[in-house]
Amino acid sequence: MSDGHFNRQLLPKNELTAGIRAGKAQMRVKAENAFASTLTAFYPDITAEQREQMLRHFKEQLA
Repeated sequence: MSDGHFNRQLLPKNELTAGIRAGKAQMRVKAENAFASTLTAFYPDITAEQREQMLRHFKEQLA
């Protein structure tokens, strides 16, 4: 008979899902920073308001 711990050993630990969420958050921040630097490189003369609108739209698209 099983001692009740067999199935728990087959499941991934909770740290795995926490690590995946942390990795996704890091990649999201990297994507936002890359987009911001791309805006600066290709559109240096846009206003701060236009830049914020574009960044907000990009962040909405990531969600």
